[in-house]
Amino acid sequence: MAELATTNQRDELTSESRAWHLHHRRKITLWGIGFVMPTIIFFLVFKYGPMLWAIELSFHSYDMVSAPRFVGLDNYRNLIADPIFRSTLFNTLIYIASSTTLLTVIGLMLALAINTGIPGARHCMTAMFLSNLMPIIAVCLVWRFLLHPYGVVNQLLQYVGFGRIDWLTSVWTAMPSIIMVTVWRFAPYFMVVFLAALLALPDDYYEAAEIDGAGPIRRFFHITLPLLMPTIFFVVVVSALLCARIFLYPYLITGGGPGNATRVLSMLIYETGFSYLKMGQAAAISVVLFAIMLVFTSLQIRLFTRSERIYF
Repeated sequence: MAELATTNQRDELTSESRAWHLHHRRKITLWGIGFVMPTIIFFLVFKYGPMLWAIELSFHSYDMVSAPRFVGLDNYRNLIADPIFRSTLFNTLIYIASSTTLLTVIGLMLALAINTGIPGARHCMTAMFLSNLMPIIAVCLVWRFLLHPYGVVNQLLQYVGFGRIDWLTSVWTAMPSIIMVTVWRFAPYFMVVFLAALLALPDDYYEAAEIDGAGPIRRFFHITLPLLMPTIFFVVVVSALLCARIFLYPYLITGGGPGNATRVLSMLIYETGFSYLKMGQAAAISVVLFAIMLVFTSLQIRLFTRSERIYF
């Protein structure tokens, strides 16, 4: 009888312990949900909600005065037939591809130069990174003044024998000028990202390669570059997304001109929605831009996964 009573007491204690642990886990879960819920609500209300509303609005005609009217795929058909949209889409793709490539290459080159340990390299890095601290509007106004036909850049080029160049008023130089300003602004930021990745690389691989007689170029292509692939992937995706959302640089420096040479999709969305009050068509353009970046990011993830299998 005593053993049976002891066994019953143990069973009761075990059940009470399990109930307490279960209650404790539920409390922890509820506290976790309570802490996360404000962030989830914020994203639902201010990010995913407006994004879904924009997708729905792209199938309507809406002028911000009368009620939205369902038009189906008419907004997308109008975009395909619109030559301004086609040229703007081409400008956007050229801008994204050129800026992303230059930001990745120049950022990596600057990081490699600073990582060599040249005296004064750290001070140069600090000076270059100061460009990221300047307000974007100030950057645009300064470069608009520098690239003026009678600005500082042309005056300096005259000393080396070049004539006056219409940087912002020529179809051939306006977009390269916007790309140059973008690279000047953001390359130091990605330089810091690459430099952090370079400093984290293990020295064992380089010591073994140096013992085997590998030169600096072979060490770069066979050790540094494969180990930097995750960072390169990050820089390419972030810079492409950054360039896809660019607005102030072409808007303030060239105004989208000359003609339609520097107008990008973000400017076209703004002009279509707020200047011409065609909110449905502007929403359709934003959906097209979102689809382009979604496809681009998906391709980058697939290429990165494949290259990671090859290198590792």
